[in-house]
Amino acid sequence: MEINLAMLIMGSVMIIVGIVKTIIPVKFNEGIFGKIEGKAENYAAAMRTNIGAALIGMGVILLLNRNSFEANESKALVFSVGVALSIFLLSIILAYIRKFTTNIPVPPLVILGSLVIIAFTSSSGTESNVNEITMDATKLDPDHYKVEFENDQVRMVRIKYGPNEKSVMHEHIPGAVVFLTDGEGRMTFPDGEQIDNRFEAGTVGWEPGGKHLPENTSDKSHELILVELKNTK
Repeated sequence: MEINLAMLIMGSVMIIVGIVKTIIPVKFNEGIFGKIEGKAENYAAAMRTNIGAALIGMGVILLLNRNSFEANESKALVFSVGVALSIFLLSIILAYIRKFTTNIPVPPLVILGSLVIIAFTSSSGTESNVNEITMDATKLDPDHYKVEFENDQVRMVRIKYGPNEKSVMHEHIPGAVVFLTDGEGRMTFPDGEQIDNRFEAGTVGWEPGGKHLPENTSDKSHELILVELKNTK
């Protein structure tokens, strides 16, 4: 499973479960422990609400960071969440073993178990950042980036900017670039550094890959072709 999809599924499920725990904590507890009498009901509901808030927070972190990191960094985040959920799941099982509860509740077991499996399977192994990118320009900015051809070896992307148009932060894998028109532009990098450049039609160059935010700083449109090389080392 792709790491971005895993983060979407895990984050969404955790937020939904967290909301349910927060909105109806009493009913949630009754479904697991049965009727709780007296002040214990309020204490248990407060604890369930806290757990729900923690799940919502973890889910929000996953959703907010789906396109923020490189693949290996995203996998490290998902793996860490998987470890945290494993500890949560283990605490439920230990509560039964220590006889704090009379049974192991099935819904949390299934949900948490599924999330742990997704976390560990999707985060296993490492990916070369030239083979997998999480901030694909063609997905984040399809108005300026269009895939013209793709196979197992290369991907050809047509890049076209109108006068003074600006993209969003995205990333590319290494490849060759062919400028079809004259133009002027500015590159802004994640650390805030900016580089202005000019290019002429027919110029061929090398794109080392990485994250940047391009901008057309001229009053004329410009167009180029980027040939991204797959499976490079």
